[in-house]
Amino acid sequence: MKTSRILVLTTLFLLGGAAAFGYTQTAETAAPAPAEAVRTPAPPAIRVVAAERRELVEQLVVTGSIVPRQEAAVGIDLSGMIVQELLADEGDVVKKGAVLAVLDRSMLDTQLAQAEANRAQAEASIAQVAAQITDAEIGVRQASESLERARELQKKGIAAQSQLDNAVNAYDSAVAKLESARKALAASTAQLGVIDAQKRNVELQIEKTEVRSPADGLILDRNATLGGIVGASGGALFRIAIDGDLELSASVAETSLGRLKAGMPVEVSVAGAAAPTRGQVRMIEPEVNQTSRMGIVRIALDEGEAVRVGNFARGAIETMRRDGVAVPSAALIYRGTDGYLQKVAEGRVSTVPVEIGVRSEGFVEVVDGIAAGDEVVSRAGTFVADGDMVTPVREEDTGAVTR
Repeated sequence: MKTSRILVLTTLFLLGGAAAFGYTQTAETAAPAPAEAVRTPAPPAIRVVAAERRELVEQLVVTGSIVPRQEAAVGIDLSGMIVQELLADEGDVVKKGAVLAVLDRSMLDTQLAQAEANRAQAEASIAQVAAQITDAEIGVRQASESLERARELQKKGIAAQSQLDNAVNAYDSAVAKLESARKALAASTAQLGVIDAQKRNVELQIEKTEVRSPADGLILDRNATLGGIVGASGGALFRIAIDGDLELSASVAETSLGRLKAGMPVEVSVAGAAAPTRGQVRMIEPEVNQTSRMGIVRIALDEGEAVRVGNFARGAIETMRRDGVAVPSAALIYRGTDGYLQKVAEGRVSTVPVEIGVRSEGFVEVVDGIAAGDEVVSRAGTFVADGDMVTPVREEDTGAVTR
């Protein structure tokens, strides 16, 4: 009985303590907390960049192949000739008149000897006819003298008419013989001229057995082979780049041809070359391919050992160089074909339309819309809208290095 009373008292005590604790907690919860100061969130940090004046270089990139500026084809107009010697090969630099190959001339030497024999025969014939003319002239003179005597005698009545007739006939015969001899001399002289022409033709063919370079230049190709039979229909024996001048023949879209003119500087990168080669626009071909709608521009190159005919090359033509206000290309926003920049002034963003000019090395010229020193959002599409407040972050604030 006593134990039961103790348990009841203990339970009541615990219930009372719990109630008191609950009241205390309720009172503390209900008590108003001290008011805290209301903080305004800072505007988002946005990287900005200032528009600045800089030198802008506009380039038009073209591609093509290295070709000789002027090419000479070295061939022969003889037939059935055998290559006896080869004195030049591909890659050799030769001078005008240098012997590149020698052809077998034995057959031509035989023809030359025959022509010389014919000429000697013709000269002998001329000499013989000349002697006949001399003899005929003497005969004419004698016949003329006899005719004169016959006429004098006939006048005196001493000579008969038949004697005069015989004298006349003898004179006419002598004159005819002289005329015939003179014509024979003319024919022999003409024959000698024909023989001289034939001889000269053989001599010219003999000269052509030494195949010579028509100009200073670089040998690009050799088709002649030692012991090979060559002829007029066999094509060129050698191909030569005249003066060794090489250039880039590049294709250009017809819409860009109007931007080019002769003399523009070009930086040419040749496949396999360690460094680019300088050059300049030499000529813009007047015709555009009607199928591809591409034109051809010829770019003269400075001398470079790494340049070879047929190399693929890329040329950067400098079409414009000037100073102007520029911003990074990434700062531009496009709406259709119109360009915009997000200008930041006093922490507020305003989208302004701009007129775009030259593009160069990651920068774009702003012809109108902002001034040098104006700050713009450095990268378009950073989720800021017109009128937003931002905290500008400049490159010097972040320690970034300007490129």
